[in-house]
Parts: sequence; C-alpha cells; structure tokens
Amino acid sequence: MAVGRKVALGLAALLVMVAWSSAWFEITATGTYIEGLDREPTIKTQYSIDNDEQTFEISIENATPLILYWMQREDITQDGGPSGDSSDGPSDEAQEEAEKEQSDPCNGECMGLARTSLALLMATFVATLAVSAQRPSRWADAAAGMSWLVCLALIVFGVPMAAAADFGILGSDEGAEPGSSTGGFDSETDGSVSVDQFAHFSSRTGNGLSSTGLVFTYDSTGFDLGLLDEDDRQAVIDSAPSEGQPGYESLIGFHGELVAGPGPIFSWWFLILPLYAYSLRIGKKSDEEE
Repeated sequence: MAVGRKVALGLAALLVMVAWSSAWFEITATGTYIEGLDREPTIKTQYSIDNDEQTFEISIENATPLILYWMQREDITQDGGPSGDSSDGPSDEAQEEAEKEQSDPCNGECMGLARTSLALLMATFVATLAVSAQRPSRWADAAAGMSWLVCLALIVFGVPMAAAADFGILGSDEGAEPGSSTGGFDSETDGSVSVDQFAHFSSRTGNGLSSTGLVFTYDSTGFDLGLLDEDDRQAVIDSAPSEGQPGYESLIGFHGELVAGPGPIFSWWFLILPLYAYSLRIGKKSDEEE
C-alpha cells in the first residue's frame, strides 16, 4: 500500500507541473463610449495569460467615430492639465509621482508578482507531497491540503486581480485616478487620453462573479478639454455645463467590463484532489492494519 500511496502522490506532483504549464485565464475586456460619440464605438481585447506571458488581440467596433475623436481633439497635456497651472516645480512632480504610485501599486508588475508567488506556493505544495510520501503523518497531510487550498485561492482571486491591476482598472476609483480616462481599456491603442485632460472627471469601479468568471467594471464621465477651443476651456473648468450649454458637447462617457474566465489550469488543479484523496485512503488503511 505504501507503494500505491507514493505513486498517487507522485502523479499529483506531476499534475502540479502540468497545471503550471497550462493556460491560466482567458480575459475579455470590452469598453464602450456610451456618451459623446456616435454609434457607441467599442474596444474589445482578448487576453490569454499563462506562466510566462500575456498575449492579446484587439478589435474596434464602429471605429470611425472613435478615430475621428482621436484626430479632432487637441492633446493639452503640455498645458498642465485642467487646472491651467503649467508650473513644473518639485511639488508638482511629487504629486504626479504619488498619484502614479496610488493608481499602480505594483508599478505594472502585479502579474509578475502573482507568477512568482504561485511558483513558490506550488513548489511548497510539491514539497509537502514529497514529505507526505516519504514520512506519512497527519501533519504532513494537513500541510499538503492547506498548500493546495492556498494555491487555489491565488489562482482564483490573486491572478485575475493582478491582471486587472496591471490593466489599470483596479486603480481607477475616484480619488486615485489612473493615466487613462478609460481605466486602461484603450491602453493598447494609439489614442489613449489621460485623465488630466478632462474637467469634472469622475470614475467608479466594481467587481463580482458571473457564470463566466470574475467580472470587473469601470465607468467614467468627464468633459474632454481637448475638444474645446482654448478660450472656452476655463469656463468649463470653472463650472460643469448642463445639456444645451456651451461646452457640453465635450462630455465623454465610458463603460467597460473585464471578464476573467478560467483556463485549463483549473481542470488540472482539481484533478489533483482524487489522487490526494486516494493517497489519504491508502494511508488510513495502512494505519488500521498496523
């Protein structure tokens, strides 16, 4: 029976390697301009995440109004943003750095940190399986079970949240503004517009579960000063115009959804359970016989 237990735990360790090498998540990001642009242009991005890299494909539906928007607006970043203050003093640099850190806690490396953490946890799980095979004990079995659960938690929650953070959506709450006014949904295009070019900008994020996986949402509204003549910008900055008033045509509204669906890693990871349960059953029978 000891041989059967070792074989089962050995196969479980092999499945850990297979799970690590398989695709982790398939992520679909869909962002739509719901206010200000004709025909509601939509940016769709498909991401595939594994243990080494992220690959993506991007497409734009109703692209013409969006391309015209990018072409017609003026880039006013050099003007110092909506405040109109063009000062480049140390305090401005410190504020920009603080905002960057607040909106990007991992400096764009959250996914790399998640990969490293999962690699260490999986190695720990394999080590506990080896200990359980060589020196069977309740402590070793419990350690292996806990390691499996911790790895599962990181796979289910840590990896997609790291991907969302690198995407830019998790740093998009009001008061912690990201670089992009769309929360990262246009980051793979050539027309990304930064938040500091908007007046009265507001955004909110949300998350939840669906039948397809984890869902992250992002909504924003603001008046794009790049769409206005320079002489008209200050009036919009001072007071948000209402519908029908001058400057209201610069209002831009955006809604985005990022859905992280499970990849093959989940199937391989759960296949470990029957092998581990079988090894525990054999171990229990061996204890009873002794």
